[in-house]
Amino acid sequence: MNRTERILAVIIASLLIIIISGTSFAVLTGARSRKLARAAVPAESGQTGIFDGIGRIRAKTADKPSAVVVVDVAFPFDSADRQFREELTQRRGELRSAATAFFSGKRAEELSPANEAAVKAGLRDTLNRLLSLGRIEELYFSQFHVVQ
Repeated sequence: MNRTERILAVIIASLLIIIISGTSFAVLTGARSRKLARAAVPAESGQTGIFDGIGRIRAKTADKPSAVVVVDVAFPFDSADRQFREELTQRRGELRSAATAFFSGKRAEELSPANEAAVKAGLRDTLNRLLSLGRIEELYFSQFHVVQ
């Protein structure tokens, strides 16, 4: 055996020892079974987050003399949905503008507390028209005042 054949034999023997010891370690520690057990557990879905990036809206109503509407808008969304979260962040300005235009187009009597459910449904539909990767199902108003 010449020198290059000996070096090649040592390299092959080293690789075999590494492969055999790695396989033995994996079998003895149960690495494969732990991996399969993790794969069997379903990933958490439906992690709910609250998007409050629209913030506080202040708008004048459509009637004369106009009243001022002050509302803090937030809504739940699936925080695991990365694309929808990014769309919400990118369209934050458009969502604020649409909410401001929505309230500016209403009269003060239409924005009374008795009509809050209808106001939320109308605003939700307005905001959903701007979104393509997800839908808003419910809106929260942490503050909702109409000041005459």
